[in-house]
Amino acid sequence: MHTRSRRTPPSRHRRPVRGLPPVYLGLVLLYLAALAPSTINLFSSLSWYEPAAELARLSFGMFGLVAAVRAARMPALPPRLRQAWGAVAACFATLVVAVPVLILFDGAGGTRSHWDDATHVVFVVALLIALQRFPLAATTRRERVKAGVDALTVMAGGSVVLWYTSIGPLLQQSGFSADIVLNAAVYPLGDLALLFSAVRALLRGADESAQRPLRLLTAGTIVLFTGDAVRGYLDGQEGAEIPVSWQFICWITADALLAAAAVAQGRSGFVAATGRRDLGIGRYLPFVAVAVAQVLMLTEAARDGEFFPWGGLALGGAILSVLVLYRQTLVQRESDERALTDGLTGLANRSMFRKVSYRALARDRRMAVLVIDMNGFKQINDTLGHKAGDRVLVEFATVLRKCVPAPGLPVRLGGDEFAVVLPHIEHPEQAYDVAGRIAAALGPVVVEGRLITLAASIGVAVTAPGELTHDEIVHRADLAMYRAKSLGPETRWAIWQESLEPQASTPVVELQVAA
Repeated sequence: MHTRSRRTPPSRHRRPVRGLPPVYLGLVLLYLAALAPSTINLFSSLSWYEPAAELARLSFGMFGLVAAVRAARMPALPPRLRQAWGAVAACFATLVVAVPVLILFDGAGGTRSHWDDATHVVFVVALLIALQRFPLAATTRRERVKAGVDALTVMAGGSVVLWYTSIGPLLQQSGFSADIVLNAAVYPLGDLALLFSAVRALLRGADESAQRPLRLLTAGTIVLFTGDAVRGYLDGQEGAEIPVSWQFICWITADALLAAAAVAQGRSGFVAATGRRDLGIGRYLPFVAVAVAQVLMLTEAARDGEFFPWGGLALGGAILSVLVLYRQTLVQRESDERALTDGLTGLANRSMFRKVSYRALARDRRMAVLVIDMNGFKQINDTLGHKAGDRVLVEFATVLRKCVPAPGLPVRLGGDEFAVVLPHIEHPEQAYDVAGRIAAALGPVVVEGRLITLAASIGVAVTAPGELTHDEIVHRADLAMYRAKSLGPETRWAIWQESLEPQASTPVVELQVAA
């Protein structure tokens, strides 16, 4: 019967515990409790609303401070990442100190306003430092430039929003003074720097240990930017119709997201950097920024009541932007598919193989890898030529597509080497069934008018949740494949056994021969 190595995974492969931990449940309940006064105040003005909202921010400040300090003190994290969480801890420390002082100065308008400005600037600067210190995934120079350009696009869209909501109205209403310049320049510049850093980090991505914390951190930054835009609108518009509750809702949500990011980092541990990027919704942010700018132009044209000339120009610009962005989306999708697909067979390539494997391992799932090497392919190339060899590879890929059930992924590694990754299986026998199905499906095919028998050696390796890395499971499947190949040119598949490792003296492995 099968034997399996029971290695204790090293600390760098520690995975999050499944289920909703109590700390997340507590964070959700705290957020709902903090949100309640702001929601009520939207419909019925509360005399005690602002002190309650400030106390809610104080609660998140204390919660986030503890979580961020804990993340900053984790010895398994890289130094830059610990420094980033130290800067996030400084953000929350600012809240913890500032909120009691703001409540104390309640009623002393000028003093409270200056203190509020000072603490907000400290908060923004600390968060900006955190984003700058966050270790990002390694990419090529071209990818870094692309991420920077996309981030600048979002920042340009953000500048349009700030100009429309706060900077322009504030300057038009109050002219130039020290306080006005501070509100119209310092705040927006800090917010735009935050927006650029957050989007750049989101587009670059991070290693598996920091993907979720980074997404939460950047989401909190974008919500904070929204809250500051609302604040600028309230400052710049006389008789603004937006209730002040919206500002606190944005800030409380940003605090909650930053605290959740710190908690997520504390529970993720450290996984060795893989260099993989996971853009998710971040890839669409440049498109959203352009769309927002066009919508604001159309809104202003409608407000003026004169469609000529700016209304028509804005509408035409919006249509052109939509068409250009749609075309860019198609080009990007085609480029992504080309980067992850084998050009000859249409199967996934080695990059996609690693991506799916890393994702399954990060989600703490049982998975399997099959490494497949065609038998006699060199002889086909030598006797019938490379064109016939290419047709054989295409036929072999067709067999894999038919035999590998979703969400399994058939892959061409290169040459006559193939693989299959089964990212989520309940039992090892599911992987063995797939290997047997492939072996049974291989047989004679007609290529260039000649009958050719497809044959292959298949190695199977299965990993329990958190047991192996990608390289380790592929190594095991390789050993099993070579064992199957050593027994002859017929199609065989073999299961990895500990006896196949180099130090073993007597290799014993279960083998199956295709019928």
